[in-house]
Amino acid sequence: MEDLNKVPITPTPLGRKLMEAALMLLFFEGSQGMTLLRLPRLIFPAVVLSNNAWIGVYEGHIWELAFALAFIRLVGKGRYSSWGINLRNAALSWQILWKFTVVFALITLAWTVIPSLLHPNSDLGIFGPPTLTNVVGWLSFEWIFVGFAEEIMFRGVIHTNLAQSWKGVMRIFGFEIPTSGIVTTVLFCLAHIDPLHPHIYWSQQLFAFGLGIYYSMVFHRTGSLLNPILAHNVTDGMIVTAIYLIYWKFH
Repeated sequence: MEDLNKVPITPTPLGRKLMEAALMLLFFEGSQGMTLLRLPRLIFPAVVLSNNAWIGVYEGHIWELAFALAFIRLVGKGRYSSWGINLRNAALSWQILWKFTVVFALITLAWTVIPSLLHPNSDLGIFGPPTLTNVVGWLSFEWIFVGFAEEIMFRGVIHTNLAQSWKGVMRIFGFEIPTSGIVTTVLFCLAHIDPLHPHIYWSQQLFAFGLGIYYSMVFHRTGSLLNPILAHNVTDGMIVTAIYLIYWKFH
């Protein structure tokens, strides 16, 4: 019998790896393309949709989650646990999450809160008027739902899928960063650019890259999406909450 340990492993050609990454990005964009159906218009009047942008954002992320779960069901043969949907190493995930939350709270204070207090800006931007419905809609999305949709798609589906060909691990300051996680993070950053309005917000890209690397590192270490999902909710929720609190302070 041939010794499997001596069988050379043929590396995946770079062209094929890049093609797989491109297909994963197209898969994500396909989920967002479903919003062209504009299903919320069948439920909500146009004036409600224009004053509550969170409804459209919810729609895009519901499609994103649906596509990701369908991919795991069909391609992964329903083995959801193998794609990170599990509670493996839960104690470690919680331990890392508390430390991360403290660090990110300080980053939010330094990056968002203090500059806004020094240079007040009353514009809520995409969040729209501070009505009760709008505030509850945005906060529920950022604190509860966004992590499930984006992490099951990017770390669960894309990272896990790319790990089959983008193998290898980088070690920086004692931290292990999988190559598949770096590629997934690049796609994660590209996904934060609206193809219809391709203006690049570099601060957003910086946050997306740093957080994407963190999510991939923890996913690689624990084999679970528990920490990435909760950490994603914490980061987005904390930022939006800070924006609303600053707005209300000056009104």
